[in-house]
Amino acid sequence: MKYAYVNKKFAAAVSGMATSPKNIQERVGDAFINHLMRLETEELPKEIRLKFSNVFQRLTKYERIRNKERVRVTIDQMSTDEGIEIAMDIVHMADILHSKLSDL
Repeated sequence: MKYAYVNKKFAAAVSGMATSPKNIQERVGDAFINHLMRLETEELPKEIRLKFSNVFQRLTKYERIRNKERVRVTIDQMSTDEGIEIAMDIVHMADILHSKLSDL
């Protein structure tokens, strides 16, 4: 069960995005901060490393302002369309992880 922990984190991220009443930008930001941000690229299957790095960069592109962390500053600037794209990337990575665990 090499990817069990990572799969659990992605499943929690997807669940949070699906059930939160917040807007898509906030749901993506919460999923990333609460579940994915502390994952190391090396912990992930090779198939999703590039996509994960891209999501990480997209959600941390702006510097923190005063007491507001980078992800919060970034999602404040994010369009709904970009939030949807990132959410779809997270769901896609979660699906790949789930498939890898199902194949074991």
